[in-house]
Amino acid sequence: MRLLTLGLVLAASAHAEGLADKVRELKLANGMVWLVVERPDAPVFTGYVRVRVGGADETTGATGLAHLFEHMAFKGTPSLGAKDWAAEQPLLAEVERVGDAVAGLQRGGKGGAPETQALKAELAALQKRHGALFDENALARLYQVNGGVGLNATTDKDLTSYFVSLPKNRLELWLTVEAQRFAAPVMRDFYTERAVVQEERLRSIETNPAGAMYEELMQLAFVSSPYRWPTVGYAGDLAAMSMAEARTFFDRNYVASNAVGCVVGDVSAEALRPLLERTFGLLPLQPRPAGPVFSEPPSRAERRSQLTFDAAPRLMLAFRKPAPPSRDDSVFDVLEVLLGEGNTGRLQQRLVFKDRLAQGVGVFTGPGVRLDNLFIVSVTPLAGVKTEQLEAAIWDELQKLIATPPAERELQKVRNRVTVDLARAIESNPGLANALSRAQSLWGDWRYPLEQPKVVESITATEVQAVAKRFFTRENSLVVTLVRP
Repeated sequence: MRLLTLGLVLAASAHAEGLADKVRELKLANGMVWLVVERPDAPVFTGYVRVRVGGADETTGATGLAHLFEHMAFKGTPSLGAKDWAAEQPLLAEVERVGDAVAGLQRGGKGGAPETQALKAELAALQKRHGALFDENALARLYQVNGGVGLNATTDKDLTSYFVSLPKNRLELWLTVEAQRFAAPVMRDFYTERAVVQEERLRSIETNPAGAMYEELMQLAFVSSPYRWPTVGYAGDLAAMSMAEARTFFDRNYVASNAVGCVVGDVSAEALRPLLERTFGLLPLQPRPAGPVFSEPPSRAERRSQLTFDAAPRLMLAFRKPAPPSRDDSVFDVLEVLLGEGNTGRLQQRLVFKDRLAQGVGVFTGPGVRLDNLFIVSVTPLAGVKTEQLEAAIWDELQKLIATPPAERELQKVRNRVTVDLARAIESNPGLANALSRAQSLWGDWRYPLEQPKVVESITATEVQAVAKRFFTRENSLVVTLVRP
């Protein structure tokens, strides 16, 4: 069994090294970087377009814009989804005028005023008329009839990503459509989608104990870092968000120099170049936005918060940590498995199986990876168990790790798991396209995920102990408990 595991790890490392030789990097004159991996195993490809913009790139009072614009990117273009573009344009301008007037009144605290209610009624009538002039499902239907699968998009603190898998003979179609979405998105259904996002916030945070705790943890952890606010946005910001704000946000961030494309599958890098020049290459050269500017003060004391919520008690214990590509972050990858992985993680063994204090233990990093972030332990106690008992048991396990480095055999199992998981993540076309484009967008180097197996394999028991000793301290800790009213 040990030889089999060693073989898997060696194979994983070799697989990553071999992939590095197959990645082709193409850079357009407008600054957009494209990564290509030729995999002719099946006549399909996966395409990713990533923009280096997320919740961290918003400003106070305008949170949730990155996520909302992701919704807008599915509403089509002047040539995709329009039934009568000439008739649609003036009506869309009226929707924006009235909708932005409502947003202004909301921001001024006049959401319940008669004037606001009258404008809302006018906006609803305009939106109904506008809805008859476009096909909101045109983009999804186009990809579906052309064999597309997995069409989706995501927004997090760091990136906004658009992706789909298609037959190889639909490569030019995909590039054409995505370049149009990038160049000329139409803000159809803006206020309808804003309401959808408001409902999403209500469901995922305001009425959800786990979401409410997570949001509270971010408020507690960060003073000036934009990781402080939620990606979905604050309720007040969403209610007052205008189409004009969204357009300004798009114009500033959705520029070619701030984007990365990736194609993995049965494609030719040589044939791809002229297609890129005719599609994304037509986007203008514009400066890349600077990104968030802030100064997070150092941690000098433990911070605690108690959240009252009508739900079963919970506990979150977190520690501030550096972001990738810091080597310390790679050590935390090992600590994540060592402490929380499956049935073998130390905290799972202690809290769930040995002491029978908890239903389960979650160990993870959040809320993003571009900026310094958090190492988080989340625990739900069994009925009758106090959160103070959970917290004491967690600290006891962390102190054991600080006092005694993990045995080499235990650490090697953890290294093996991390290395094999990294390799498995890039086996498929979508997995590889995801990993390469993410690394290129975040750190300007697609090699990062391919080099991680070697980095993880080199981490020593002494190094794990040293990182635990440096970061698992009271003055670096954050504690959020959830209690019933």
